[in-house]
Amino acid sequence: MPIRKMEIKDIPAVLSIQEELQFQEWNEKQFTSEIKASYAACFVFEADSSDEILGYSIFHLMGPDSELLSIATVESQQRKGIGQKLLDAGLEQLDFANGDCCFLEVREGNAKARHFYEKNEFKMYSHRRNYYSDGENAILYRRENCQSSKV
Repeated sequence: MPIRKMEIKDIPAVLSIQEELQFQEWNEKQFTSEIKASYAACFVFEADSSDEILGYSIFHLMGPDSELLSIATVESQQRKGIGQKLLDAGLEQLDFANGDCCFLEVREGNAKARHFYEKNEFKMYSHRRNYYSDGENAILYRRENCQSSKV
């Protein structure tokens, strides 16, 4: 199951994943902008036997202060290591030994995602009250000064 850089042709599949999971409201223009941005690292995970996109991740690589903007796996393929591989693909772009950090935010009530990030050495450092349009809080995480989670 290969990971590769996201391309414009992948956007319909990525939008479909986002719609299925109903966790984010990015549009085609936003994904296109990320793919074209020199500071962004956008990845997709394809099924072995087809070109079906099973997941994606988007990172902003900003030197010592990078950020995971979005990561998702189709629901039927969750808990099979796809999210881990997508996270690793972005984290491998960072140099934690020399002070790079990776930041992210997640909905306070998204226990599954929070567990995943904590398992990958992200530490909660703050929160934003009523951050999302529905009033839910955002929890802020940071990962720093550690080696890649890839074994």
